[in-house]
Amino acid sequence: MAALLDAAVSVIAAEGLRGLTHRAVDARANVPVGSTSYYFRTREKLLAGVVALIAEEELADIGQAEVAEEFASAPPVRQVADRFAGVLAHWLGPERERTRARLEILLTAGRPDDETGAELRRARERFVEQARLLAAGLGSRNPVEGGRIIVAFAEGLTYDGVVRPGSDTTDRATLRRALETVLTALAAPPQGAEEGG
Repeated sequence: MAALLDAAVSVIAAEGLRGLTHRAVDARANVPVGSTSYYFRTREKLLAGVVALIAEEELADIGQAEVAEEFASAPPVRQVADRFAGVLAHWLGPERERTRARLEILLTAGRPDDETGAELRRARERFVEQARLLAAGLGSRNPVEGGRIIVAFAEGLTYDGVVRPGSDTTDRATLRRALETVLTALAAPPQGAEEGG
């Protein structure tokens, strides 16, 4: 099944959601016609499966970069920003196709009342929780809001990197500087600093 979902990601990245059919996935995966519809009876189930796969893989990328461990230990902002930038650079480099497919799905699918929408909400909640931990580790006064801001900013950087290929927005150093600015703003003021002064 994973091979079929990987093929579906490739179809979405290349042709958009309009191109996502069971036959297109069969052809991309080089499997007999009907294989995809055997495992995913409807297009909706196929799309929900793709969303779940992308979320799992992106969360695994965060785990491999040991970003979550960094969140818990309250490291310097620059170190967190560098790890986070490495994840985004990976999504905009080797995993660009997957990232493009995710953005296509976010922009054109997932009504609140359907299976894809529910899967998108679950995936977002998991990312927001990771970001909340980051905001809390940095000492944010409002980690929930800080987490939402971090996710929104990361999504913006990702979108910009996909729609402007070859721009410096896909460069790890550029991503790190941008992330460092936002994370610094969310971090608590240094010990002894007076609020507003």
